[in-house]
Amino acid sequence: MGSLSVWVDESEKGEILVVAGVLAAWTAVPNIVNDWRRVKAELGLLPNAEIKWNLPSRHHTRRQLEQCGRTTKDLCVKATDFVADRDDLSSVAIVMLEQRRNWLFWRKSWPKASVRDFYCEGLKYLIQRAAEEVVEAKLQDCVVVCDTPELGRERFASGAIRRGPKAVEKRYGHWYRQGVSVGPGKEHHGGPLADIGFHPSVLIGDATYHDMLQIADVVAGVTREWVDAVRAGRSDSWEVDRFKAVSVRFRRRHGAPDFFGDGFVLWPRKNELWTSLQRSVR
Repeated sequence: MGSLSVWVDESEKGEILVVAGVLAAWTAVPNIVNDWRRVKAELGLLPNAEIKWNLPSRHHTRRQLEQCGRTTKDLCVKATDFVADRDDLSSVAIVMLEQRRNWLFWRKSWPKASVRDFYCEGLKYLIQRAAEEVVEAKLQDCVVVCDTPELGRERFASGAIRRGPKAVEKRYGHWYRQGVSVGPGKEHHGGPLADIGFHPSVLIGDATYHDMLQIADVVAGVTREWVDAVRAGRSDSWEVDRFKAVSVRFRRRHGAPDFFGDGFVLWPRKNELWTSLQRSVR
């Protein structure tokens, strides 16, 4: 019986928030990290360089790439090829769409309102799938590591919305004690996460320093670009091509079709977009 690790990062753009997780056996992590650092070396980067799907203009990794005659697109292609070629990891991406109708009311009552308000709800769907994986693969435990979610300093909770410095830890603590409901297979795991060996708290990390969170950032970023491109009618863009490559690693045991509904979740479900997304990867 092995141990599962789940590495979580998010990507936000306009009305789209992606909460993505990379799932891997705990014992596989050192090899994945070593091979990821070889990709950095091929790009002329230092082993401890931070890789992100979207590198800010003044980011030190971007400057290193430019000094080596490389572009951020070169990095994105290399990074997504890396994920596509690995058979020791899988991915889950939860896409949350802004769905509040009375936006002006929300901005008056909560000036910092954004689609990031639904981060914890997206994490819930990801954890459901991780819990299902633990039961179905007969694993003994699971640790969840999240890149710092940046949910603000002020506490706020309403329905699916959770904000505040400890919002993630509190929601996870509830799931640990009370359960997070079943995954897409509709059987596992309905009880407390504690019953199937999940660690008692989510761990908060930083993609600046951990390669696995950098990989999760790439999965989140390319998923966001894919959804954004399809919504805009740009299904022939290179970002869609990159997502197609990565999608082979998306969890699909209970998908219909393929990874849709399992490794990929759209919330709330918008049928026209759902159909367009499926069509874009055929």
